[in-house]
Amino acid sequence: MTGPLAGINVLDVGAFGVGPASCSLLALMGAEAIRIEPPNLDGLIFVGTSVGGYGSTYIGSHFNKKSIILDLRDDKGKELGKKLIQWADIVINNRRLGALERIGFGYDTMSKINPRVIYIESTSYGNKGPWSKYAAGDHFVQAASGFASVNGKEGGEPEIFRNAAHADVNASSTIVMGALIGLLAREITGKGQKIETSHLQATMSMQITRMSEFFATGKNPQRLGSASAHIVPSQAFKTWDNKYINISVPKERYWPKLCAALELQNIQNDPKFKTNALRVKNRNELIPIIQEKIADKPAYWWVLHLRRCDVPCGLNYDYEALVADPHVQANEWLFDMDSMFGNLKGYVAPWEFAKSPAEKMTPTVKPDRNRDEILKMLNP
Repeated sequence: MTGPLAGINVLDVGAFGVGPASCSLLALMGAEAIRIEPPNLDGLIFVGTSVGGYGSTYIGSHFNKKSIILDLRDDKGKELGKKLIQWADIVINNRRLGALERIGFGYDTMSKINPRVIYIESTSYGNKGPWSKYAAGDHFVQAASGFASVNGKEGGEPEIFRNAAHADVNASSTIVMGALIGLLAREITGKGQKIETSHLQATMSMQITRMSEFFATGKNPQRLGSASAHIVPSQAFKTWDNKYINISVPKERYWPKLCAALELQNIQNDPKFKTNALRVKNRNELIPIIQEKIADKPAYWWVLHLRRCDVPCGLNYDYEALVADPHVQANEWLFDMDSMFGNLKGYVAPWEFAKSPAEKMTPTVKPDRNRDEILKMLNP
């Protein structure tokens, strides 16, 4: 191991994607990660596009780990589970509230076995309150957190990012932050601790811009499609070839440049559009004027032209265009590897450490693949 977390041991006792994915992120930083798979296997194995008989999301949540099937409810499984807790620096659990306590593996038990363990519990809705006993997935939390209420076409229905697992990924990142802070605190105090977070908290925290709008006005923010609530223009526009480009004016100095690029100098000093505050107020009048211009030429022409004019802009890519883009290829942000599930493709670690390089991606393994190796480590 060469990453910045080399020498740190992570135990994954989570379910579905949120907890397990956070363990893979820690493993990419160099930690040694072991997955305890329940005897009935994780439900994510059977969800999504099948790759070699396993759900693609399960495979994507377990890179860089070793795997062992353990039944923590029987005596032999409990014994091995306790040894793994002794081994671990970090234990991550995102199962229902109380699930581990009911089988004798709550934090009180773990901390007696290993006082230095950092135990991170990420429930769906938090550890208190009437929702605490319920489980939830990405789309439920998007809806409950208000996130869906601000997404969708203007005047349309609330929309959920069903296929991007946006809330799941953010919750995994929140767990990673807690783990890193827990390690830092242990360096100072010498003691482990329990860290609580939740899927709902993480999803609320990522909505700072729209929630602050609500706190400031007392009114629910409105759905605006691709448009920004605070900057106008800042949204997607449809081009002549039925593609979309994003155009934004994040600072006032870009407004004259956009007007010049679109040959709309006549509206640059219009009293209705002269400042961003005025453009926000009068967006319904301004946006059709810009859209009419943008519809006149193809997307790539506009991107080249607007960039030459120093106007912030960009293409709206689908995945096929993204992975083929020379910029993504030049940065080597993707991997292509063989595995026991067949050929796997994906993206590499999202950071680059100059002095302690992140680990290379190693493929997910089938449940219990590393049993002998793990048992040998626990019983040398």
